[in-house]
Amino acid sequence: MSTPLVTVTFVGWQRREALERGIKSALEQDYAAIEVLVLDNSPTDEIHRWLLDAYPEVKSIKTAHPIPLPAARNILVATARGEFVVFHDDDSFFSTPRDVSTAVSYALLHPEAACLAFRVGDGKDDWNPQFDAPEAGPHYTFIACGTMFRRTDFAAAGWYYEDFWLYGEERVISLAFYGIGKEIHFLPTVSSIHLPETKGRASDNGARYNLCDVVMVAGTALLKFPFPGVLFWYPALQLFYFLQVLLVRRRPIVALKGLLVALRMIPSFLRNRNPISHEAYRRWREVRSRVNADYLRRTGRWKWYHAWLPAAG
Repeated sequence: MSTPLVTVTFVGWQRREALERGIKSALEQDYAAIEVLVLDNSPTDEIHRWLLDAYPEVKSIKTAHPIPLPAARNILVATARGEFVVFHDDDSFFSTPRDVSTAVSYALLHPEAACLAFRVGDGKDDWNPQFDAPEAGPHYTFIACGTMFRRTDFAAAGWYYEDFWLYGEERVISLAFYGIGKEIHFLPTVSSIHLPETKGRASDNGARYNLCDVVMVAGTALLKFPFPGVLFWYPALQLFYFLQVLLVRRRPIVALKGLLVALRMIPSFLRNRNPISHEAYRRWREVRSRVNADYLRRTGRWKWYHAWLPAAG
């Protein structure tokens, strides 16, 4: 079997100990052809200078000032030499030394899969339920701190959408992978351990996720859903997630802020609109319905609206 180069990437943000754990997990892989690439997005150059001294075998890029996370990851993909690229957060790491070789073996046997979604958990048997199925197979999305993809497919899919600064970009490119005729596969035999660090994070990170739901779920529809369905789904999803954050999550200020941001971003969504075909959208919908039905029923979260609402992520 060939050994294509794999680039393992990290976006650094003032969390040196956590980043070092991730780098060590990459350097300890039993796979022979690995490049480790770090973009230090911190407001100072402390992480970058430490990397130059402590890990000369690691390629390090330094931003002049912090940039949005989607743009940072686009730079990493554009810089990577590997045929395959792995995304890690600076507070996530591989669970075993066999993870890269296992992922590459699967990818080489499944050229239809542009992207592999790994299991993501805390290392204490608490796994993201959406990515905890017993068998490998098609999925409709992925988590950025636990994924590997073909670099050429990432570029062909149009790169990460950069105009929204944090969260939601996976939703957009997931549809785009289907749009280029490829798939996303979940691979349960590879796990990413994510231990979220509080340093450098917003004190209310949940509000960011809620804001992202209001802005980017409907925004993804406007960017990628085909015509004429988008004329219904964009306002329907916008209203649904606004009301969910407002009434169910009881975050009225976040909901209103999200609605204002969403309205302000309509010109960007329209300017960057590149819808996938009806056939690609149908395939994505079928996979999403099957995956969501499985995990929602398995976890007891199934609601009546899950049978028909094609939330983009």
